[in-house]
Amino acid sequence: MSETSIESAARADSFPARFARHRLGVAGAIVLAIIVIAVVLGPLFLPFDPNQIEMGDRNQPPSLAHLMGTDDLGRDQFARVLDGGRLTLTVALAAVAFSLVAGVLIGAIAGYTGKVVDNVLMRGVDVFYSIPALFVVILLVTLIGSGFWSIVIAIAAFSWMNTARLVRAGFLTLKEREFVEAARGIGAGHLRIAVRHILPGTVGPIVVTATIGIATAILVESALSFLGLGFQPPQATWGGMLFEAQRAVVNQGMWWRGLFPGLMIFLVVLAVNYVGDGLSDALDPRRRVR
Repeated sequence: MSETSIESAARADSFPARFARHRLGVAGAIVLAIIVIAVVLGPLFLPFDPNQIEMGDRNQPPSLAHLMGTDDLGRDQFARVLDGGRLTLTVALAAVAFSLVAGVLIGAIAGYTGKVVDNVLMRGVDVFYSIPALFVVILLVTLIGSGFWSIVIAIAAFSWMNTARLVRAGFLTLKEREFVEAARGIGAGHLRIAVRHILPGTVGPIVVTATIGIATAILVESALSFLGLGFQPPQATWGGMLFEAQRAVVNQGMWWRGLFPGLMIFLVVLAVNYVGDGLSDALDPRRRVR
């Protein structure tokens, strides 16, 4: 086989190429990128402040002036959806970051040390699995308040277990491989072996759990806001906007009040799940790519 053919085959089997063949994953990535760009940059170009009250524009349906209509205080729904999306996504990313750190650390220690330490840590994981997570998150937020870091920590506290188990499984498998034995043979320390030689082999499962964790964190934050336990008015979040829209939608037929924040939650969660599915396939080329 010629050198050019080998290079072409390598490119066709590369991670970007495998992900590009997953149509739903690519579609999800495009939708997610559009939404992220919109919530980050969109408010800079809108003529409306998300908290600006205009009583003369109360409860207006979607129009050219207000693309997503207005609420019962005359606030522009489009501006509030973008502002709320930025906060919702920031909470989800921060919660996933904390949960990944905890999950990777606990999983790596359990998998690398094994024996008693592994048993103790995994029994701790089982305990967290047995706790009704949403109920405890609601309780924590009620007790410690509904600030940004309170919500992030409460979500992260019950989001690290899957990562811990996957990292542990990876460490248990990889620590017996020849390249790890070779590293021990040349005098590499435990920390160097764990971080430089074993941890990179668990990146695939970590990335997949991170994408799934983002979707879960968005749903939990939205549920807290919908219950009135998340960020408090006038701060907009997608779940909070759904909470505010309940009566308007049910009693007054103002469908736009609940449609757009609910649609954003649906699109982001669906897109993130498709991206996670695409990443899972791309990181494991033995799987059939759709």
